[in-house]
Amino acid sequence: MIFAIPGAAQAATLAATDQSPEDGLVLTGLGLVMSAVGWLAAIAPRFTRTVPSPADDVARTARYVRLAPGVFIGVVAAMLAIVVIFMAVTPRGTSPDVLPIMAFLAAFPVPVGAGMLYSRHLHLNRDRLYSAWLERR
Repeated sequence: MIFAIPGAAQAATLAATDQSPEDGLVLTGLGLVMSAVGWLAAIAPRFTRTVPSPADDVARTARYVRLAPGVFIGVVAAMLAIVVIFMAVTPRGTSPDVLPIMAFLAAFPVPVGAGMLYSRHLHLNRDRLYSAWLERR
């Protein structure tokens, strides 16, 4: 999904500027295929019946849970600021052939940050999730 979502943003921007959305659609397809392959590669650990190993580094996990939302907001804000600066400073920053690349760059940190926030959710709710997993076993 890391490439699929920015690819979709690029395809939409290409279509909105009367260009062929082919590049964005190829990137979206590539991102979806890569996500599917990654999901299939991790299918065995997802549906295993072996007991998960306990967390060894609780302090690092607590720090991650605390920092993840701020990092997500900071990375998205920084990338948007970079895109706005490029659009304002460069001579062709808002030309129709450059806008799809800017849309890709602006959308890129969103799926990465969403993954961070989902990982944070798993860390915060690990006891409840583990109990539910034990009941299903």
